[in-house]
Amino acid sequence: MKIIYKVSVILSVLFAGVGCQDITVGYLMTRNAKYTPDTLIVKAVLDPVTDARRIQFRIPWQSTGMEGVEGTTPVRYSIRSIGSENAGFLSQFRMYGKGIIELPYNHTVPVGRYVIDLRIENEGYMHDLDSVFTVIVK
Repeated sequence: MKIIYKVSVILSVLFAGVGCQDITVGYLMTRNAKYTPDTLIVKAVLDPVTDARRIQFRIPWQSTGMEGVEGTTPVRYSIRSIGSENAGFLSQFRMYGKGIIELPYNHTVPVGRYVIDLRIENEGYMHDLDSVFTVIVK
């Protein structure tokens, strides 16, 4: 009987010690994260004839979703920064769902090249990805 008591005390102490550790739940892997394609070409001025559908239905310019991200849900995507000399217009860029980058159909972003850095995070993990997507406004 004493042996059973000693074993249960030892096991209780071991489990109590393990239970007190601060273990992060889940995982987040971005090693294979990428966009296919990794560039979006956007018109600065829409043509009423060739872009009639986009204008009529207010269709925004959108990237594809990001591929290759694995992790415990929910995984959140956000634009960390946009490299450009035209900083005043960067608030028009939006991020949705699984990393979809969006620019409104009637944006006012000037002609230029915009290189986007992202942040991907979930509970307990955060990864910053530099220069993962480019928007070219022509």
